Amino acid sequence: MSYIGLDIGTSMIKGQLLNDEGIILSTCKFESPTYSQDGIFYLNAEKLKDIIFTIIKKLVAKSDTAIKSICTSTLGEAFVLLDNKGNPLNDFILFTSNLGEKEKDELLTKIDPLKVADISGLYPNKMFSFSKLMWIKQEHKEMYEKADKLLLVTGFVAYLLTGKTISDYSTASRTMLLDINKKCWSKKLIELCGLKQSLFPDLMSADACVGKVKADVASKLGLSQDCIVLAGAHDQYMAAIGSGLFEVGSANDGTGTAQCVAAVFAKITDTETFYKNNYCVVPYINEGTYITYAFLNTGGALLKWHRDHLSPLEKKRLKESYFRHYSEKEVEIPTSLLVLPHFSGSGTPHLCGEDTGAMLGLTCETTKAEIYFALMEGATYEMKFNLEMLEKSGINISKMSVTGGGSKNPSWLNIKANIYNKEVNTILTPEGGIYGCFIVMKHYEEKVPYETLLEKYVTKGQSYKPNKELVFRYKKQYKKYKRIYHLTKEVWR
Repeated sequence: MSYIGLDIGTSMIKGQLLNDEGIILSTCKFESPTYSQDGIFYLNAEKLKDIIFTIIKKLVAKSDTAIKSICTSTLGEAFVLLDNKGNPLNDFILFTSNLGEKEKDELLTKIDPLKVADISGLYPNKMFSFSKLMWIKQEHKEMYEKADKLLLVTGFVAYLLTGKTISDYSTASRTMLLDINKKCWSKKLIELCGLKQSLFPDLMSADACVGKVKADVASKLGLSQDCIVLAGAHDQYMAAIGSGLFEVGSANDGTGTAQCVAAVFAKITDTETFYKNNYCVVPYINEGTYITYAFLNTGGALLKWHRDHLSPLEKKRLKESYFRHYSEKEVEIPTSLLVLPHFSGSGTPHLCGEDTGAMLGLTCETTKAEIYFALMEGATYEMKFNLEMLEKSGINISKMSVTGGGSKNPSWLNIKANIYNKEVNTILTPEGGIYGCFIVMKHYEEKVPYETLLEKYVTKGQSYKPNKELVFRYKKQYKKYKRIYHLTKEVWR
């Protein structure tokens, strides 16, 4: 038997065919059909459908065995509205769209933000789906009145394949309308937002079976009519599973274009600190545990900025070896530079799209190699600050793994180990949401505990340990770093 995992993001839509051992047999990917209009960013629903079907059909053609199941890892927040015939009424509005501030403020005249957080696991922010839905109701009344169901991206994929309307808990939580304590839609929050209760679909866990692929779709794509579709989950949630997160106190630092630390915990001791720093609570696979995300909009994107804007000629000459070339440079660390990495707004704990970056300590002697290393340091200082905020909330991290492109960079891994003052481990098995999908599909099929599956399929790689002298020197730099945000904010606000 074979399995298909789908990963749907804002830049790429990817599908992979995996065998029974989790080995990737084939990969198919397309650029995401995103566009902007009047300052609003969209993902085209009809083109997304075509791409998903094309990917599945191509992967089926590559498989020597029948596809047993399909599971999806997707972006959060974005949703589509269906009419009563199942036709999309809109394209997915992406969370980066500058919409919803007025609607968020309107909600907060009726309820305290910490009360919202206690129910939904999220501190109110315009990025979440509720604000965009309120905006549609006010600005596109005819569309809203025609709407029969709201589907997030995982639900949309499930609907295309099975004809059933559902949402998994993890993406539902990104609406800010899920009651995370009762695992149901919050009637109170939906009512306070002035929205229709009937819009919201049935809820299920990521590893629940939505149903079999519809006969006409199965025939079109070359699938067996016994092929089942699992609900799937938010990409960060699936990536956490794929990286082996299970125990309370374990965390994974996913360092790709952006950077996200996912951490598993059982309880929060200081909810006000936690929520006011914009961290979320999502029910996790291990019963009684939760997962939260600390993120930075720029991680590897900072190194791409270095390549594209500081070194265009070297980019042409070095091509694919550019990052390795600079990462292997001999640079004294810590560098004498401090970089505030908000080149694309700030993530947690500030979560402000208008924030900008900064670089301090430049001299006529500063080299591009030093800047390159300082960019890696800046992103790591920012995540260290997030780890401190989580610790103040009662979430202590004892085990840290690193995945993504940054996990292939020994220089960055050493920087992480010394700034975090923690041992960090790489992972040898395939990374990302699709591997999480594979684990979820195996769990459904074999009814084996997740802990057993993660031990079997997720293989740890090299470990990087902190150096006492470098830890001491980085602590001195980090104290300076923590002052930069508010000082620059005073200048640029």
